[in-house]
Amino acid sequence: MTLIATFLGINSFREVAQAIVTGVINGAGYALLGISFALILSVTTRFHFAAAFTYTMCAYIAALIVGGTGIPLVPAAIIGVVCAIVIAVAIEGGVYQPLARGRGESLLPVFVASLGVVIAGENLIRLIWGNNTRLLGGFPQHTYSVGNVNFTTLDVTLVAIAVAVTVVLALLLDRTVLGQQIRAVRGNREMALAVGVNVRRIYFLVFAIATLIASVVALFDGMKFAVTPDMGNQPIFYGFVVAFVAGVARSPVRVALVGLLIGVVERLSTLWLSEQLSALTVFGLLFLFLAVTSVPAGVRQLSGALSRESRVGVRRRAVGRA
Repeated sequence: MTLIATFLGINSFREVAQAIVTGVINGAGYALLGISFALILSVTTRFHFAAAFTYTMCAYIAALIVGGTGIPLVPAAIIGVVCAIVIAVAIEGGVYQPLARGRGESLLPVFVASLGVVIAGENLIRLIWGNNTRLLGGFPQHTYSVGNVNFTTLDVTLVAIAVAVTVVLALLLDRTVLGQQIRAVRGNREMALAVGVNVRRIYFLVFAIATLIASVVALFDGMKFAVTPDMGNQPIFYGFVVAFVAGVARSPVRVALVGLLIGVVERLSTLWLSEQLSALTVFGLLFLFLAVTSVPAGVRQLSGALSRESRVGVRRRAVGRA
């Protein structure tokens, strides 16, 4: 076994096991972010990169409350999540919807606006609270070792929450009236409007649910590492990749499994490459996958959404001329 490991350029199989475990832990976060991004994009057709700002604000507000007031972690985290949801809903109602109103293909204006929100939000955070990192403490940290493979209480909790959120969201979409309405809007917005579904309300609810899911990852990110003004940029990009590889209209279970796979592949590649090169290599392989796949699920769903948006815009302009 040692000879095989040496031949493969691995110091020991313990490193492989540790990489797999760490990959599953990281992949749990990627899974939640992928589910969040896919839910918004598939239902509303918004490229919501401004989620990076709400992600950061959730962790920042929680860290400020814990560090500045002494309030325990749980209530501080709840306040941070609520603030992130309010900001996300405000972005949808105050930025995205006005841009999309009366436009057939609103994808590009919304995408540019979301990038603007991220840039402005990050600079606003730096202006108000400075560039210093902040700690988000209060979670009991215990390290466990199983066969020389290490993980913490925080890691186990994140994986458990990822599983629970995936199952609950899948059940919500499949077996509840709200889920039926969300799937109706995702499938055909015009038909959903015709049968009495309040599409604007569904959009707001989708943003709230997706932001809640992403905020969970933000809190764990802040507790495990640190809270910084740009902490949301890379995680949201990972969520974007997971969503598109899995297919934005696919089941949350499938998206979660793809997130776990990406996490494991990324960590296994660090056995031969540095952390930076590992990330570049993984993204290169993922984009190659999207390029060589005949019709990637995410692209197919996005194309369908654009077609629907275009038809809506043409009909509105026709009604306006009439």
